[in-house]
Order: sequence, then structure tokens, then C-alpha cells
Amino acid sequence: MTKRRVRLVILCEDSQHEAFIRRFLKGMGWNTRELRVEKSPSAGGGAAEQWVRERFPDELTIYRQGRKRAASALILMIDADRKKVEDRISEVRSECLSRQIPFREDGEAVGIAIPKRNIETWIHYLNGATVNERDVFPKLDRERKCRTAVANLVLQCRTTGLSHEAPPALAAACDEYTGRIQLVE
Repeated sequence: MTKRRVRLVILCEDSQHEAFIRRFLKGMGWNTRELRVEKSPSAGGGAAEQWVRERFPDELTIYRQGRKRAASALILMIDADRKKVEDRISEVRSECLSRQIPFREDGEAVGIAIPKRNIETWIHYLNGATVNERDVFPKLDRERKCRTAVANLVLQCRTTGLSHEAPPALAAACDEYTGRIQLVE
């Protein structure tokens, strides 16, 4: 039996994050059989955010060990909730430093996507709604219902790019993808 080759690891809070990222990566040409998803066992709430933050240094270490053998990448997705995106990144950085693991470095295929306020903000925007990053948008009753939103994002990424009206956190995540992850493909 051969061992499956993993090219990209997704570290995320819940099934909605997973569905969104998987569909996006598939639309951008990634083979979804080469993905490994690490999702919080307690989806939703502060416990999921904490689990992702605490797991990141371990996954970063594994990424650094594995990239010498094969092309690989790591994507972290964690909701900003009421915090600033920069504050969430600082929390993740602090978690690494507290364990004496250097935070991601230039040239590493380690992308960070932080939806503000949550992933539903992005989904509603991509489906044509006017959004801001303060309001809470309702969760989808089925994770797969993000399909149209992700298809719109893929189309924008492959053609015109995001509109200037896009939520800043979504624009930042797109920059992370093109600057750090897309290069691995």
C-alpha cells in the first residue's frame, strides 16, 4: 500500500471553513486528494479558535520538516470574531514564540486567512450582499451552500481580481494565497 502524498495542510476551526477552503483550492487547480485537513474537534466558539491557535506551531514544525522532501504548504484559517485581524495574527505569533518556534518566515508557503468577523461575512459578500466586518451574518444550514460564493471568488481570482469593495480581510487572504501558496502549485 502506498502512502498518500500531502501537498497542503489546512488548519481550521470548523466544517464551514473546511468546505470554503477545499472548494477554493479545487477551483484554483489543486488536487483535493493531496490535502490534509486538521479541524477543531469542538467546532464553534472560543474553544475552536484556541485549538487552532495552539495547534499551529506543531503544524508549522511538520511543514518545515516535510518541505525538504516535497512541495508543501500550510494554510491557517481562524475567525477574527470581534478582534482585529492583526491581533489574531499576533496571538498566533505569540503561541509560536512561547514554544520557541519561529513564526513563519519569508519564502515559506504558510498562508493565514482570517475572516473578520467570520467566514459568513465573506460568503455573504461573494453572494452579492453588502457587508461590513462588524455585523454577524447567519451561518449556513449546510456547509456546501458556500459553493456559489466560492465559485465567484475563484472567478474573480482567475480574471479581474477582487473588487475594491471587498472586505479588507478577504483581500488580505487573497494576497496571502497569491504571495505564499499559489507559488507551490
